[in-house]
Amino acid sequence: MSNLNDLTPPQQQAVEHIEGPLLVLAGPGSGKTRVITRRIASLIENGVRPHQILAITFTNKAANEMASRVEDLIPDRRVWISTFHRFCARLLRSRADLVGLQSNFSILDSTDQQTLMRQILNDLDFDTVQYAPGKIAAIISRAKNKLQSAEEFERARGESIGTHLDAVASQVYRDYQQRLRTSNAVDFDDLLLHVVTILSENPELRSDLDERFRYVLVDEYQDTNLAQYRIVAALSQDHPNLCVTGDPDQSIYGWRGAQIDNILRFESEFPQARVVRLEENFRSTASILRTADCLIANNVQRKSKSLTTSNPDGTPVQLLTFEDGHQEAELIARRIRKAFEDDGRKWSDFAIFYRVNSLSRELEHALNRQAIPYQVVAGLAFYERAEVKDLLAYLRLVNNRDDRAAFLRVVNKPLRGIGKTTQSKLNVWANSQNRSLWEAAVNAKDVPGLSKRAVGLLTRFVNLIESMSMADAGSVADLMRTIIDKIDYTRPWEGSPSEQDLQRLSNVNEFLSAAEQYDEQAADERSLEGFLETVSLATDVDRFDESAGRVALMTLHAAKGLEFPAVYVVGVEEELIPHKRSTRENDPKQIEEERRLLFVGMTRAMEELYLTQTRRRAIHGRMLETIRSPFLGEMDLVDVDCSEFEWAPDHAWISQTAANSDLGDDANSAAPTLDRRKPLLTTGAALLNGESHAAEIPAGFSMGMQVRHPRHGLGTVVELSGFSKRRTLTVEFQQDGRRVTYIASKCPLQPVGSG
Repeated sequence: MSNLNDLTPPQQQAVEHIEGPLLVLAGPGSGKTRVITRRIASLIENGVRPHQILAITFTNKAANEMASRVEDLIPDRRVWISTFHRFCARLLRSRADLVGLQSNFSILDSTDQQTLMRQILNDLDFDTVQYAPGKIAAIISRAKNKLQSAEEFERARGESIGTHLDAVASQVYRDYQQRLRTSNAVDFDDLLLHVVTILSENPELRSDLDERFRYVLVDEYQDTNLAQYRIVAALSQDHPNLCVTGDPDQSIYGWRGAQIDNILRFESEFPQARVVRLEENFRSTASILRTADCLIANNVQRKSKSLTTSNPDGTPVQLLTFEDGHQEAELIARRIRKAFEDDGRKWSDFAIFYRVNSLSRELEHALNRQAIPYQVVAGLAFYERAEVKDLLAYLRLVNNRDDRAAFLRVVNKPLRGIGKTTQSKLNVWANSQNRSLWEAAVNAKDVPGLSKRAVGLLTRFVNLIESMSMADAGSVADLMRTIIDKIDYTRPWEGSPSEQDLQRLSNVNEFLSAAEQYDEQAADERSLEGFLETVSLATDVDRFDESAGRVALMTLHAAKGLEFPAVYVVGVEEELIPHKRSTRENDPKQIEEERRLLFVGMTRAMEELYLTQTRRRAIHGRMLETIRSPFLGEMDLVDVDCSEFEWAPDHAWISQTAANSDLGDDANSAAPTLDRRKPLLTTGAALLNGESHAAEIPAGFSMGMQVRHPRHGLGTVVELSGFSKRRTLTVEFQQDGRRVTYIASKCPLQPVGSG
């Protein structure tokens, strides 16, 4: 078969396996996606009907790539390829009545979830500072990941010694689920939990689905939680043609309920399972692979495998040591620019990974200063923007009138006189009647304490939403335009010179473009529910544009499934990697997961890999000495101490000590003291010409750089003069064309980058 021609023998074994359970242990870069898609094609070529195949993965990006490859191999064969949550959402919509929902239920995001938690805590007279909604939400999420209902969580808590926070969470859990029901809404965990309930309580339906999906393929099986495991097991009882692919060494989501035991015990769950090991790496150089293998070999919870590659040895993996986070970011940015200018690298060849988001700030500033285009891979942040959430809430309310979170967000936005007092009275009535806020608004005349004016305003709001629903003729983009027009949403910003208003308009237009793109891609299957589902189930990596031509910044968790020619993993220090949570709790399982997380980051690199550490790092506003990560001692690395060096414009590494001695006896008096927190740039020509002091180039600002002032908006640096503390810059502002001169060290200007 042509589908086998370019496969290795182990890959061929996995592709050709038809009947019975199959475990594919796939190391990083071993062609896992190729095997899955070729196996789907092989099943169809061997007579399996496409609708009998279900392929499940974890991100929309992975699902879309998989679907595209299958289409290329077997055109016009419709195979159900989906993420876990999307599969469950579709199944739940068709059987919503079995768990007391309507098919047009809303899916709450984490922000709406915590807002609802806060409302419940306030109603129960709990202090939301002491009992933070986020912490309560996390406890309830963990309970749902264990398949515990509110009642089961309460019983389990009574049988063990729990914290006071657990007791509060138990009370909130009951009310939370009740309000979700009256809102006809679910959270992410409910999508899985409800489907488990449906499959376990309806054996005939489970059997029908098992018959329909005779061949189930699960990607990244090491990241499945208990609910996902139960769903897969339920669909593979009568026809155990279950193929799972994964790698215990890449299990990095234990904090959100993933159970590595699911893949470790697969062979005992399915004694007849065939096991295929994909151990040849096609992505990374031998040096990178060897170093990563040394690291992960220290884990106990794993299935041993020998990673090999026919790739060249390549550049050794380097450990770069910097004085502090500022120098770390500055010199990484300059190294990237040098590689771009001298080595022919593209900006998109580079990725910078970090364990915690707070490390991105210095990196972004440094990339801005070097005029390096970048993108922060945090796609969910777009959907958290106020304008996007407003329009999204209107769409949700049009789709599901009972959506409490959506109702509260838009009932008085734009301002229409329905203030907090009126909303509070609606809330009290709705809770007492076990009804939704929409029903309270519809029956406003029956709500005690509402004035005649308030009743009239609520009636107009109800009519407004009803009129919007009439506009839904299938095009989500058209519906969104109708909403924008009816509420005159963008009028306050149109024609405004304010950069903030321009950004708001840009956000609205980008969201509208997303709706247009959905309309085009979904074609005849487009629906408001489908669009809302797409937005609700988006992940960070979904908005990562690989064709943008920019340096990528992201967390190690977001890096899963990606690859780059050159990778920097910053902050490989105690309490960062491994994270302080794992070290303080002294939990070997958590330490192993942190090691797996670093392993995942390292194996994203194709040609060059750099790990970094600093001697000091600013933590919560304090400069603290760092401790070397214990993981570094588990690898053979080339040490490069960058803390004693500065970077020259001609790209030469210049020792600070040597540079000062070359400047002559007047160096210390004529030149400002070197401050390692703000790496000084020295002009190579000046040193070679024997000048008495190094000519400074300001690290923060340069000619032609765009900057932002908190009041005056965008401007351009048009003049620079002076040195050190006397350094000044003149900025011409776009808003009114005037020029203002600032002292560089004290000005409120921020460089504006391309990210």
